Amino acid sequence: MPRLTRRVALAAISAFALSACGAADTGNAQTSTSGSGEIALTDITLGDADAPITMVEYASWTCPACLQFHTEVIPVLKSEYIETGKVQLVFREFPTPPANISVAGFALARCAGEDRYYDAIEDLFQAQTNIINLAQTGGNIEGALRDLASTYGIEGNAFTDCLANKDVTYAIGESVMKGDSQGVNSTPTVFINGEKLQGYEWRTADGMRAVLDARLGDSDDADTSAE
Repeated sequence: MPRLTRRVALAAISAFALSACGAADTGNAQTSTSGSGEIALTDITLGDADAPITMVEYASWTCPACLQFHTEVIPVLKSEYIETGKVQLVFREFPTPPANISVAGFALARCAGEDRYYDAIEDLFQAQTNIINLAQTGGNIEGALRDLASTYGIEGNAFTDCLANKDVTYAIGESVMKGDSQGVNSTPTVFINGEKLQGYEWRTADGMRAVLDARLGDSDDADTSAE
């Protein structure tokens, strides 16, 4: 469970440049996307806005513990709770080492557009092992990220423009600051309706089911008592 301070995360974001991925800095270019054509500077949510439970997850696609969570728990969350209207998910970027690579991936996910943001996040998690290995062996990280980005129509100048877009890195910085305001210092960290989950049981599929079912039961009881 990687731990980092707000200072470390924000320093990585503010110092982020294309040279971190082996590309040339093109300045404050505006990005071109294949999705909605706009980059959301606020939270990008998944699921019904009227769901009784809002889950906020602070995570990094370069974090091994987050990979485990997204491999074992998130699919269950999506199929049993998000798609059924019980939970709305808010994923907030919280970059971990190698932070420059983490920020680059998150930037590309935002440039994919709101409609494809969560797909891009999952693709980044699937690419984690390969990209971390490339980082450790001096491999072609930029090439790997370009291949991933091309899936979302982010190619050529659109790739370099995305990584140079200050609005994108600002949005990621906002996610980090929100986490800092809630005492987040490790990943993954999850809040359910504003309450931080403690321990580690929730990082398993059955553990998360137990947490959510208990909250949903409390919600049902409250609705019944109000009638």
